Order: sequence, then structure tokens, then C-alpha cells
Amino acid sequence: MGRFPIEIIDLSSQIEIINRNMDNMQTTSAGEGYFSIFRGSGLEFKGYREYSLSDDSRRIDWKASLRSNKILIKEYFQEKGMDVIFVYDVSESMLFGSQRKIKAHFGAEFVLALASVALESNYNIGLVCFSDKIKHIFFPSSGDAQLGLFFNILGDHNTYGGEFNLEGAVDFVNAAFEHGSVVFLVSDFLGGKIPFESYTDKFKVLAKKFNLISVVLRDPRDEFMPDEDVNIYVSNPYSNSNVFFNSKKIKRKYEEFTKKQKEDLVGFLKKVNAEHLELYCDKPFVDPTIAFFKRRDALLSR
Repeated sequence: MGRFPIEIIDLSSQIEIINRNMDNMQTTSAGEGYFSIFRGSGLEFKGYREYSLSDDSRRIDWKASLRSNKILIKEYFQEKGMDVIFVYDVSESMLFGSQRKIKAHFGAEFVLALASVALESNYNIGLVCFSDKIKHIFFPSSGDAQLGLFFNILGDHNTYGGEFNLEGAVDFVNAAFEHGSVVFLVSDFLGGKIPFESYTDKFKVLAKKFNLISVVLRDPRDEFMPDEDVNIYVSNPYSNSNVFFNSKKIKRKYEEFTKKQKEDLVGFLKKVNAEHLELYCDKPFVDPTIAFFKRRDALLSR
């Protein structure tokens, strides 16, 4: 069927920007060189050492400093083998798009960018692709070869398609991976009606067992109709039914429905203590991603 044209040069520049920003996000809770983009587990307290002018002053432990009459900072070391796992929705709804890049293409580049950042920070990276079943699994490993496998799978059109079974993906991740891993759940969360109430307990387990970040991918047409008066023909990939409608006539009701749909999703993610990042396919993902992790870093540093 072909491949998505992953733009290597553009992707590399986005990775460089993320890396540069994350390098500057060292706080009192993290040791030198530790990427707070993946913070939440994997650090062990090493001890204290005397502060020097080259250190970040935010890392000073003032209580310990008062006791010793010296300015001291905490040092941490990172446990080897920490895993960063990307759980990626490859169901039919991810093939929708009104922009230059459909959601599947946009999401693939996002996953590849963060996976590259994780590798450069000496983490193992893993990938689970799911639709109505688990379609591909790469258990956490390090090295450029692992990233190459991601690239081949995520860029391949044959990877995508099928119905949406979020519950099956959650069950698999809860059973297959070790406690404390960082899990990015990347999806549009639109592949059918999600029974939030029946998912609550399983998601709470997921959020408690892992450092869970839900990444919500959206095309503008997932939430808004165009302002122009146009006739639109759409096909439902799950039922093969077709609908013809006028955008102006349904705009208000459609946007009321999608607003409520989004509010329900965000409310559910908050209820189960899952952090979430929203990305739109008509805008580069770098700035909102960096802004999200800077907010997260500030919260974790309190």
C-alpha cells in the first residue's frame, strides 16, 4: 500500500529542539543529565555534595545546608534499564485527516521524535500498536536498531486499520510491562463510544502502575465544521455506511456534540489520574509538547 513520507530532516530538527529544551529542565528533584520529560520513576538518591558555581541553584537542599553549615545539593542516579513504552492507536479513525498530514502520519512522527529523545537519554524504548487487537509489539530495548524498527512499522500503511479496542490494549500493557515504566498512550480516542465507567478501574491500575501520559491526537474536523457552506460526503470505516450533509446546517449541533465528547474524555483522564497532552494535526507538535513537560516539571518539583 505504501508508506507515509516521514520527513527526516524536519523530524531531526524537531528532535533537536525538544532535546535542547529538556536539557534545561533540571530541578531540585533531578540529577544532572536526567531528562525530566520522562521523570516520575527510575531515580535513586545518591547523597549530598557541596554546591559549586556551575550547579543549578534550584537543586540546593536548604534544610541539609543549614544543618551542615555548607551549601549542599542532592545528587541522584538513574536506575539502568528504565523503559519508555509507546502504546499507539493504529485503528481506522487514525486514518482520517483534513490537513497535510493525517492523524496516523502526524502521530507516527510524534512517537519517533520522543522515542529518539528517550534513546539519547539512555532509556530503553518499546512499542505496542493496537486496533481491535495487538498488531505489533516491540519489547523495550536500546539502540538505533530499535528506533529503525519503529520507523519501519509506523511508516507502513499496512500497519493501520481495524476497529478500536482500548480495553484490550490496557489489559495487555498492565500484564506485559514492569511497574514504573513511562507509558505514552497515543490515540485520538474516537474509534467508537468509550464506556468510561467500565474502564475506570483498569485505567486507575494503569496510571498507578506506570507513569502514564495520554496523548490525545486531533484533526480540526474532529471538533469543528468549516465556516464555509459546503456539502460533505463521509464514510464510516466501521460500518461502511455513507452520509451526505451540509456543514452549515449541522455545524452547531456537531460542535456541541464534540465539545461534550472532549469534556467527557478529559474528565475521565483526570478521574483516573492520567496526565494528558493534546495535539492538533494542523500545528507542529514541538511547542505544545515542550510546554506540557515544562508544566509537568514544575508540578513535580513542588
